[in-house]
Amino acid sequence: MPTQRIILTGASSGIGAILAVEYAKQCCKLLLVARRKDRLESVAAQVAAAGGEAIILAADVTEPETAATAVDLAVQAWGGVDLVIANAGTSSPQWFNSFDAADAEQTMRVNWFSLVRMVQVVIPLFRRQGGGTFVAISSLAGYRGMPGSGPYNASKAAVTTLMQSLRTEVVGTPIRLLTISPGFIRTPMTDKNEFPMPFLMEPEQGARRIMAAIAKGKSEYRFPARLSAAVRLLQWMPNWLFDRLMNKLRPNPRDASPSVAEPNARRRR
Repeated sequence: MPTQRIILTGASSGIGAILAVEYAKQCCKLLLVARRKDRLESVAAQVAAAGGEAIILAADVTEPETAATAVDLAVQAWGGVDLVIANAGTSSPQWFNSFDAADAEQTMRVNWFSLVRMVQVVIPLFRRQGGGTFVAISSLAGYRGMPGSGPYNASKAAVTTLMQSLRTEVVGTPIRLLTISPGFIRTPMTDKNEFPMPFLMEPEQGARRIMAAIAKGKSEYRFPARLSAAVRLLQWMPNWLFDRLMNKLRPNPRDASPSVAEPNARRRR
């Protein structure tokens, strides 16, 4: 298999950092994008030790120029890009009785609009170079709204449906688009969740599944299978039953105020 040239966002921790090291074991060249330069440097050192090559870009994916800068750096260094994994993401508990619209906007900017900006520069590159693979890390949370996480659910639904639309536009071309929707994976972003996380997976296991789905040429991959099946059932569940079930499993803290919700800090990868 030829050496792959990869752009990976959200690369400083969690799934992103593990994916970087695992691809390095295949002697891949990686451009790592995240906000925290010190952590990126640490991941880059691990990539080099594993046999890969790394360039770091310490930047915020919500900034308009970040996607174009990442692509330009990769093209200048390696002549092109074979694989882009849009993994950057954020979440925070967001109950509407203590709702912060700015927080919801930031969730959409990180989880969805940063992906739009990356698509905008990557797809034309893939057309010019005769192909490439774009992977969006979405979530099973994007298939049905859940209490206390409306903006996050909405952002992931936007990712999934955007990728579905884009796939119809590249049919018959050598451009591959893949949407990956994991369940719960143990990462810094999920460590602070205050609710049960069924079928919680270790990040190494999640990374292996993501890499396998990419290698197999899938267009969509949801995992783990049991949680994916449960989500499919929830999609078909009548609204009256779904609403009551969700309220029982995760009751709405109706008396909460912004000061109560404040300790639930935003998490990003």
